[in-house]
Amino acid sequence: MTETYGHRWTGNFGDQPDPDHAWAKHLSGLTGRQIARGIQNMTTGNQHNEWPPSALAFRALCVQIPGLPTAIAAWLQALEGRYEHEAVKVAAALTGEFDLRSARMNDRPLQKVFERNYEIVCRRLQNDEPLDGSVATGLGHESQKSEAQRAQEYAEQQLHKRIEQQGIPPGANARAVLLAKLGINRGESRA
Repeated sequence: MTETYGHRWTGNFGDQPDPDHAWAKHLSGLTGRQIARGIQNMTTGNQHNEWPPSALAFRALCVQIPGLPTAIAAWLQALEGRYEHEAVKVAAALTGEFDLRSARMNDRPLQKVFERNYEIVCRRLQNDEPLDGSVATGLGHESQKSEAQRAQEYAEQQLHKRIEQQGIPPGANARAVLLAKLGINRGESRA
């Protein structure tokens, strides 16, 4: 930074690194590769100014990946089946390319799943980790289901309660028990 900003840097932060300074705290946890990416983004992008960036702004440059589309742009690419960045392709595969091909742009539950997967893949990319690999599935919630799905589940619950109230055993024996209760003898049982 001293080479780039000269007295503007040394006048504010000195010549020697201070482990208690805000910069040291904000950059902790970053790898050397990420810091190098931040310097490269700072000098090659539109972010280059005559004054050094703040510690938070520099940290953002360290984890910024050039060419990475926004979540909305990635969602549209995934729906169209065209991937301008490897991260979009991996997130689409994790979400399910079949589901994406049959989805509409306003499919909010699927979009939430895709955006979660995309966020995880982007974080892997920022941390220089391999992009592929499984992603733990989050727990679903009733609000994520459509009204038809909730109605179907409710109807099935009511059906199972009624079957239990009537004393019908679950499984394959149900037919035989019902025939016996009704006094129907069909001879040999069908397979």
